[in-house]
Amino acid sequence: MISDTTNRSSLTRFAWLSIAAAILTIALKAIAYWLTGSVGLLSDALESFVNLVGALMALAMLTIAAHPADEDHAFGHSKAEYFSSGVEGTLILIAAVSICFAAIQRAYCPKTT
Repeated sequence: MISDTTNRSSLTRFAWLSIAAAILTIALKAIAYWLTGSVGLLSDALESFVNLVGALMALAMLTIAAHPADEDHAFGHSKAEYFSSGVEGTLILIAAVSICFAAIQRAYCPKTT
């Protein structure tokens, strides 16, 4: 049986891997944009920031959740992990609304360049 400490350690490693992958992805997409001038690549690179923030938030919440129970939190801090999903969901919602807003604007006033 795997202990909770081993499981948290494994999750923390995956969070660091996610952070590294997000940074690498942002860098590669930014370089590709710089070389090609493709606005699609630029928007994709900027969207990758949502992944980076989500991974950073996950790491922070895993760190907090690993703290043992104390006077204020008799059952521990494991509920902190839910904040990570809440923040990432909010960022995705903001991105979706922004994309819809930009698409509606572009539909009514298309650029000719």
